[in-house]
Formats: sequence, C-alpha cells, structure tokens
Amino acid sequence: MKRFDSVLLRIFLYGLPLIFLLAIFSYSYDSVPPASASNYMKLVDNFSGLMFMSWMLLSIYLGIRLMFSGVFREKVLTKLTFIKERDEREVMLTGKAAKTTMLTTLAILIFLFVLSCLQISVYSIPSEKGVDGKATMISCDVKLELLENFPKDYVQEATQKQTIFAYTGLPISSSAVILGLIVWQVVAYNDSMRHFMK
Repeated sequence: MKRFDSVLLRIFLYGLPLIFLLAIFSYSYDSVPPASASNYMKLVDNFSGLMFMSWMLLSIYLGIRLMFSGVFREKVLTKLTFIKERDEREVMLTGKAAKTTMLTTLAILIFLFVLSCLQISVYSIPSEKGVDGKATMISCDVKLELLENFPKDYVQEATQKQTIFAYTGLPISSSAVILGLIVWQVVAYNDSMRHFMK
C-alpha cells in the first residue's frame, strides 16, 4: 500500500503541469464554436475532460489517505511544510511552532466566523416613512446558517428603499478561504520555527 500511495502521489504531482496546460486549452476551446472545431480538437477536449476527472478522483483519494493514514500524512505533509526534526531541540521547537500556528489559525478562524455572520446595511427611505424625520437607516443582523441556502425570490422593496452600503458576509469564496488558511499554516509554522531557532 505504501508503494501504491507513493506512485499515485508522484502521478498527482507530475500531472499538475499537464492539468494546468489542459485547463488553459479547455478555457480557450470553450470560446471556439463547436461546429467550427475540428475532430482533432474535439478529441483533445475529450481527453482533457478524462484527465480532469481522473485527476479529481486521484485528489479525493489522496485527501482521504492524508486524513486517515498517519504514516502517509507524516511523509507527505512534513515535506510540504518543510518540517525537519534532526535532534531533540528541533523536535521541541517544532511543538512550540505548531502550537503557535494552531492558536493564530484558531484566532483567524474565529475572526472569519464573526465576519461571515454579520450583516450590516445602510439605506435611505422616503422621508414620510422615516422615524422622527430621519430618512437614513442602519440595519445590523446576525446570520448563522449551517447549510448554503438556495436563492429565494423575495418581494423587493427596492422602490421604497435605496441601499447606500451593504455588507452581507465575506466577499471571498469558501475555496479562497480554505486555500488562504493552508498557505497561512505553512508560512506561519516556518516563520515561528525561524523565530524560535534564533
């Protein structure tokens, strides 16, 4: 199993440039009308689709192995994060750096959670509907949803209400947040290690 995982990992890593090139091709191919595309172009497009599907299945498999196999996780992620434990001192410093990274990541996650729950809007309404003659309103809400909601058709009050400013949650996607946290973990750990090694 170790050898099999090692081979799949190499295929995954060496296949990244090919997947990147195929993604560029597929993006440019989508702008070409299918009727004008040659049989060769269609064949390459089908091949790229097959490669994407295979690469995604491989990604899912390796992700599951990283979660459940301690040996595989140790082998892969220590290389990815540049963890080196050559002596007892470095083992101790690795523990300190890991603790520091975990706590700062937890602080960032709490901050992002708060930002994702807040909803603030500033809007103006007709003066005859205002309170004490004030036509500008501020609305603060808390949104806590465990599942993504599908868009709903609400009756819009846009004719009566003109939005000046609206914040309805994080303006970045969940994929960007997760990728940012992965990069942060690696950078924060290595920065902490450099700091502790001085």
